Amino acid sequence: MTRIADWVNLLEQTCANIEMAHLDFIIDQCGIDFSVIPVLRSFSPPLAWQSLYQGLPEEALPDESPLLIRISLNDPQQKQWFIELAQKIQKTAPLLVLGSRWPFAILAEWLTTCTDATHEGRAGLFRYFDARIFPYLFSHILEPDQQVQLQRPALFWSWLDLDEKPALLLGQGAQPAINEKCQNIAFSDSQFESLMCICDVKLMLRYRDVPTTGFTSQDERFTACFNGMLSATAEGILGDKERQDWVINTLSERPAEQA
Repeated sequence: MTRIADWVNLLEQTCANIEMAHLDFIIDQCGIDFSVIPVLRSFSPPLAWQSLYQGLPEEALPDESPLLIRISLNDPQQKQWFIELAQKIQKTAPLLVLGSRWPFAILAEWLTTCTDATHEGRAGLFRYFDARIFPYLFSHILEPDQQVQLQRPALFWSWLDLDEKPALLLGQGAQPAINEKCQNIAFSDSQFESLMCICDVKLMLRYRDVPTTGFTSQDERFTACFNGMLSATAEGILGDKERQDWVINTLSERPAEQA
């Protein structure tokens, strides 16, 4: 609980510095075995919340949808619920927090448009709200004009990294212009392959004996695996086992000064 509480303290201080008394966060219900919707409906005064699948075909699955939720930092009940929720699901569906001054309905519409992406003209869901992949969207995957779509409504984004240390990414957050609309993100083949490399790394770390020595953090280890998987793709290696073997060999051959 200590790391979650420390994170909340940091978020509160960050909000105090910009004179903001609320937080928004996204919970990915696909990563948990229960729905938070009944709890959301029980709050008094009511919380502002909305599915990021609203208006999309996936809206028919409310208990599996990502939810945008706004809590008041001045409400002890709401803040305590956030802390307990973050603690409960950190391992399977870590929360992604953002600080935004935008009206809630406009923010929800914008982030829903971000979810509604395309790949080579085919519609699909962009699960940017998975806090475990979020930093790699900015370091490896999204083009600058695509990054802006996620930075535009947020003064900051925050999450707990793989070592459960608070991370912070600054955004823009200025009030939206009249009739300003989010642009749907269109992924190229290479960007889609990079996203799939992240999925490949997750599976590899779950089922294979991957070296752990020589890394200062879990985040550093995951990044090294991701870079190795990207290089496997560049080399044209297709089979799952062959790709995993390539990455493991790459890690084993890291120079001593890196290890």
